[in-house]
Amino acid sequence: MCGRLTLHTPVLNWLLEFFPAYANLWPANLSAMIKIHPEVFQARYNIAPTQNVLVVPQFAADATPVLHSMRWGLVPPWADSLKIAYSMINARCETLEEKPTYKPLLAQGRCVLIADGYYEWKQTLGPEATAKEQSANKQTYWIHRPETKPLALAALWTSNHKAIEGLPSKEPLHSTTIITTQAGPDTHLVHDRMPVILKDHEQVARWLSSHSPWQTVRDLVGSAPQGTLEPTRVSSKVNAVRNQGPELIEPELFTPELF
Repeated sequence: MCGRLTLHTPVLNWLLEFFPAYANLWPANLSAMIKIHPEVFQARYNIAPTQNVLVVPQFAADATPVLHSMRWGLVPPWADSLKIAYSMINARCETLEEKPTYKPLLAQGRCVLIADGYYEWKQTLGPEATAKEQSANKQTYWIHRPETKPLALAALWTSNHKAIEGLPSKEPLHSTTIITTQAGPDTHLVHDRMPVILKDHEQVARWLSSHSPWQTVRDLVGSAPQGTLEPTRVSSKVNAVRNQGPELIEPELFTPELF
């Protein structure tokens, strides 16, 4: 599972890392977007489901990539309520081709979600503990690339054109979900799931090509190889969405119990 994200890396730096061929395009694109969605361009240390995130959807070979702001938590075209989004922040890669909501998006609904880390919670008590005890005794980890380089998360997106209560009816609602897979060697001791990570601009280009059928890119949804990620133990302050700031990703110092 992936339930909280960070993005404090300057967005332009992220784009230059994964879209180096379009370096001249991004300044103007960013300038226009910042005027419309300034909140998603600030340093963010506790991005939660239902909040807006930055994504780059698929694009054709004769087109150029475009940055979009979308709601995190998929709201399918048939949904008439936002409540479903809470159960669709992640999409398991093992069942993408089986789920009627995800299957149509595999051909032309792929996108990359911009981040530089995510949080995960490690269970510290054994199965004999009650659910309440287990929930109260989880250790928080911020998982990121070494040297905190940016992350490209494989995701799906869709549009909902229905009039949904609480949202303006004039504009369609664009939303996204992060694809998850089994945890790799770097993170399996923290949690058994992880987001699918595209390692470089070549994998990002493959994933976002509108001319590439799902069968030609499905190999990208595996676990990240060893050395891709680094878990850092942090405080539980991130549990509260209202908490923000760089202190959330600072390593937590702890003293092992003495016996």
